[in-house]
Amino acid sequence: MMVVISVRNIKAKARDVERVSEMNSMITVLGLYHADYNLYPVFDDYITGIDDFSVAIRATKYISNIPTDPSEMDSNSCGSLTGYHYYYQSTDGRDYILGYCLETNSMQGRPQGENYLSP
Repeated sequence: MMVVISVRNIKAKARDVERVSEMNSMITVLGLYHADYNLYPVFDDYITGIDDFSVAIRATKYISNIPTDPSEMDSNSCGSLTGYHYYYQSTDGRDYILGYCLETNSMQGRPQGENYLSP
């Protein structure tokens, strides 16, 4: 029983590391986008890889694969987010909010549950 719990915890921590890494990549990509277009993509929804936001970012060639959450699970432990999905919001292109949910509290400076980044 202890081994199963430990393996689950290790996998959850690994997914959290991947999430933070992907969010850092998205911040870089959005910075490049803003430098070239003097605005951020206008979009307000979850990032699926085939949505309008993903299509616009992929067209710039800054990144070839738009990241989506490694688990894509629905959960009620993510506050206003509906689960483990990446969320992007920019209504006017002047700024943005990136949202994501962490499964553990193992990431320094980032709490378990919903997290948000902006420029």
